[in-house]
Amino acid sequence: MTSTTDHPSAHAGIGDLLRGRRGVAVLAALAVAGIAFLAGDWFGPIDRNGHIPTARVERGTVRITVTETGELQAASQATVSAPTEKQIVWLAPEGARVKQGDPIVEFESRRYEIAMGAAESELAAAEAGLRRVEGQLAAQEANEGKAYLNYQSLPELAEKGFITQQELEAARLAHEEVKARTRSSLAAVEAERAHVESARRTVEEQARKLKAVLVRAPRDGVVVYAQHGDASGLRKISVGMIPFEGMDLMYLPDTSKMRAETQISEHDLARVHVGSRAELRLQAYPDVVFEGRVARIGSLARRMVSRLTGKPLGIKVFDVSVEVEGDDERLRPGLTATVEILVSEHAEVLYVPVAAVFVDELDRVIVYRRRGDTVEASSVVLGGSTDRVAIVESGLEEGDEVLLAAPEEV
Repeated sequence: MTSTTDHPSAHAGIGDLLRGRRGVAVLAALAVAGIAFLAGDWFGPIDRNGHIPTARVERGTVRITVTETGELQAASQATVSAPTEKQIVWLAPEGARVKQGDPIVEFESRRYEIAMGAAESELAAAEAGLRRVEGQLAAQEANEGKAYLNYQSLPELAEKGFITQQELEAARLAHEEVKARTRSSLAAVEAERAHVESARRTVEEQARKLKAVLVRAPRDGVVVYAQHGDASGLRKISVGMIPFEGMDLMYLPDTSKMRAETQISEHDLARVHVGSRAELRLQAYPDVVFEGRVARIGSLARRMVSRLTGKPLGIKVFDVSVEVEGDDERLRPGLTATVEILVSEHAEVLYVPVAAVFVDELDRVIVYRRRGDTVEASSVVLGGSTDRVAIVESGLEEGDEVLLAAPEEV
């Protein structure tokens, strides 16, 4: 973790500052004061003639920040899953911005077209069968009606002796047989109706599957392919693969609300608060500055994990989420961002390069001020610091010339 300023940046190692025992003392004194710093371009080399480089005391705005590296993520996203098991023949390009309703995945459709044709043929046959048995039922019901009318008059004729009891019984049996055939025809109609309903459901199911050949975006977002496989062989989805039903195919993060996930040291925890302003610079677009604010600070500390070994380190950190303000097409999930969280801003203050600050034998914080051809040690009171400059609360005036190395180092 370092601190930064809005003056020209410098990123040299802190070893550039430690030139002799006095340099070590400077480090110790500023560390006790809670000042983080790194020496940079302000600290020039002593030339071969023994000349010590100098800098002027300046007045301006100094911004104290905590700088960390993070990764952009979307605040929310939609998941697109495979509606059925079939081969992928087309995918929207990863990283493409899509609108709700845009096509994003297309599957192989030939076998579903064949299945749809077969289902429609089966439905047509079932409907034809239903019409046939319905016709048979209508004819049988007509026959039953005639048989009923014919039988209805026979008992009276039998009583009058116009027909025998055997003829009456034969007529009754014939009427019962006609009714049985009617019931049989009715059962055949019910069976064919069930067949038609089943065939219709099959057609609807095949139509659903055929429609699912083209998957459309459920919301606006950026296309991010899902990965499949185990940890040793993760692969992104691709054209030609056949996913299983319900398998994640892609994600559509909402890039209108982006955040940077980063972390801060436990030493910076008291200086960073929810609502703190932040500036973000993306590795992909280093010259563009995005504004943001701290939205969340983790409640539990965890040990930082080495990116090289994957093992926990001795440093404890807290997770921090920074919401990015505005909507910009360059804000994409997964991009690396440098996050500068503003701790404090000091307007119209005096400041000197940290390379000009030393500690003498009496543990006083001093600078070496040049006055003409002479150099004098001046005690100073320091305020905050960035990685390059230290705020001077007293002991110097604007325009004073200070050495960037102790005189005895010549």
